[in-house]
This record gives sequence, structure tokens and C-alpha cells, in this order.
Amino acid sequence: MSEKRKPAKKRIEYRGKNLRVSRTGGFSVTKTFSGDGSGATINTKHGLRLHKRIMKGARIGFQRGNFQFIGHYKSGPFNFNLSQGGVSASLKNKRGAYNIFKPNYSSFKLGGVQVRGKNAATLQLIFLTFGLLAGIFKFFWYLSKTIFWFAFLSIKWVVDFFIGFYKGCRSAV
Repeated sequence: MSEKRKPAKKRIEYRGKNLRVSRTGGFSVTKTFSGDGSGATINTKHGLRLHKRIMKGARIGFQRGNFQFIGHYKSGPFNFNLSQGGVSASLKNKRGAYNIFKPNYSSFKLGGVQVRGKNAATLQLIFLTFGLLAGIFKFFWYLSKTIFWFAFLSIKWVVDFFIGFYKGCRSAV
């Protein structure tokens, strides 16, 4: 079977507090020791990592002799990631995430099957388009209801005013 025609592989993994077993990543045990913004993580697969928190959402560290800088920030549905490799922004929803700067890093999950890459980016754009159309429809629906209600109350006020004015004029004569 050619590389292009292979079926998508389903993610199979178990994640515990200190244990992770997956079909592709194998077996690893992790233990983290931390305090006062600095810490150390021992991982059977990746070795020792020393890290220090520099501000909320950002940390620096060393692992296998390599410098690491990682920043994770969240604002509403948007996630921002900052690292040595650059900046990334993603829009998260209940079906996964669409990576705005790097669409091939997007994910889409439906029926327990997760898709990543270009196919996930396409599915996310379709999902986001339908969500946007539904939001626009809801906005105009509520706007039309509000305008209708305002017009109804305005007409009702004018009619009540003239009925009261007419009754007041008749009783004065």
C-alpha cells in the first residue's frame, strides 16, 4: 500500500498521574519536583529537565543540555504559544483547535477519532464557517425581534396616547 493510501491511525494511549503509555510514544514515567517557581522533572524517556517560572504562563529550562523557552497564554477562545521556534495562535473549540499561523498543526476530533494536519485544518474551517453562519443568523434573529418589539411598543404607545387624548377631550366638553 502506498504512503498516501494508508488509513489514518487512531490514537491509543493511557495517561495517569505519573505514567503514560501510547501506541506511538511508548512507555514513560514522569515525576516533577517543584517549589517557589523552579523545579525539576525526571522522565524515563526524555531525561532530566530543570525549569524556572519567569512570569505567569512562561518558563525557561534546560533539558539534555538544550535551552528551552515556553510560554502559554489564553485569552477567551484563543491560545497563544511562544517558544524558540516562534509564535503560534490557535482558536480552540469543542472539536479541537485551528492553528491560525500554522494550519498544519490543527486538530479535529469527531466520534473518538482525532485527525491532525491539513485534513484537520479543512474540517476545522468547515466547522468554524458553520459556527460563524449560525452566529450571524442568531444575531440577525435577535436584532429583528428587538426591532419588531420596539416598533410594536412605539405604535402601542402612540395609539394609547391618542385614545387617552380623545377620551380626555370628550370628557372636558
